[in-house]
Amino acid sequence: MKISRRTLGISAAFLACTGLLSYAIYSKYESIATTHSEIEGLRSEIQTARKEIETTRSVEREVIVLRELASVMRSILPDNEDVNNLVRELQRFSEMSGVRISGLKKKAADSKDKGDFDKVGYTLQLEGDAFQLLDFLNTIENHARFMRVPNFKITSTQRNQLEKQGVAAHKIAMDVETFVYEPRKDVKQARIADFERKRDLLLGEIQPRKQALTVSSYSYRGPRGRRDPWIDPRVPVQSGIQGGYTVQEQMDIVQALCDRAIKVSGLWGQSKAAENVIEQMLRRSQFDSEYYALTSEVARVEEERAITYGPSQRRLQTEVRDVLDGLAKEFLANVAVRGPSETQLLQIEQSILVSMERGEWKGVLENFKAVEKDLNMAASDPVRAAIVARLRALEADARVVMEFEKVKLDFGVRAIVREEAVAVVNGKSVRVGDAVAKDLVVHAIGKEEIEFLYKGIVFAKRY
Repeated sequence: MKISRRTLGISAAFLACTGLLSYAIYSKYESIATTHSEIEGLRSEIQTARKEIETTRSVEREVIVLRELASVMRSILPDNEDVNNLVRELQRFSEMSGVRISGLKKKAADSKDKGDFDKVGYTLQLEGDAFQLLDFLNTIENHARFMRVPNFKITSTQRNQLEKQGVAAHKIAMDVETFVYEPRKDVKQARIADFERKRDLLLGEIQPRKQALTVSSYSYRGPRGRRDPWIDPRVPVQSGIQGGYTVQEQMDIVQALCDRAIKVSGLWGQSKAAENVIEQMLRRSQFDSEYYALTSEVARVEEERAITYGPSQRRLQTEVRDVLDGLAKEFLANVAVRGPSETQLLQIEQSILVSMERGEWKGVLENFKAVEKDLNMAASDPVRAAIVARLRALEADARVVMEFEKVKLDFGVRAIVREEAVAVVNGKSVRVGDAVAKDLVVHAIGKEEIEFLYKGIVFAKRY
């Protein structure tokens, strides 16, 4: 059978169209698959971007909080200058607490620490009793800058040492550390858009964290009757005398006297270092009061024979009695002239006059009181007697002024009756010469004020 050319042509055209359509369909499916793949890729990128956004927000939030905390960190962590003065601070702490520094060595820096915080530490060798150590730790704890004690070791004093010296001298090895906050300078600070608004929104988180960084303080209140737990317990606790003080009670009595002796010595040093005569006299008055009170107390303790424990007896002699005797020799040697000198009296007079010009009447009385007890000695000298008399007169005037200021005066109207002025004072009509109260007489009545004569001094009061 013969197929015509036309049929063959139609078949060929049909096959060609079918092929083209198949290719087009295949290409479309391939394009759709590619598009689906791209969509999945975009979805993955979107998820990654969302995670980065959330992470960025969290990091940004933390950065804002840390920037606000930086000022607090700078205030509690020492700078390089503070670190350079750390040895002086530790020495000052030892003097305040009574412990003795027998060794001090700087610890090697940790090469692994390469952040914004550099650790600085010292190893100290100390000697002192339990309560001096606690006092020393208290000064470290309450210091404005952050310091810590990561470890310490205590070797208690030997019994024979305690009985020989009279005080506990435990050996203490201690590490003291602090951190220097020095932000790295090679790091550029990132800019945060709309920083102030975002910071304000985080104040509820910033403030609690600031408070958490603040160094809390505590006031150490001393032994308060406790015994040193590191003292050899074989030391007898009874005095051996019927009804006498225990050894611990004797140690407490002597410790209190030693503290008072230190205070008396300090007052004597202050009186010698005073910048002016008034301060010198005031400190000297305080010294005399404390000195004689302590001397009387020591005499009473010795008369009662209250201290029988050997170490406490030695402390009483060396740290109290010898100190008082030395002070007595020193201040007696300084009294070459009985009472204040002429120059000192003139300086006191000038100081009192300045206070009176300022209306500081209470200050006048305080200045006079500082030298009052020594004026009798100076008054025996004809040269100084006149100055003493003037000082006493000024003090008397100041007292009169302060008394007058306490007098209650209520003013009413003023009138002229038969060419004579009349005023109402405290609800009573008065004329010149009338007494308003005890020692208070009307001296003059003017248009705007009334003059009163009170104990020889004229005072003016406005209506």
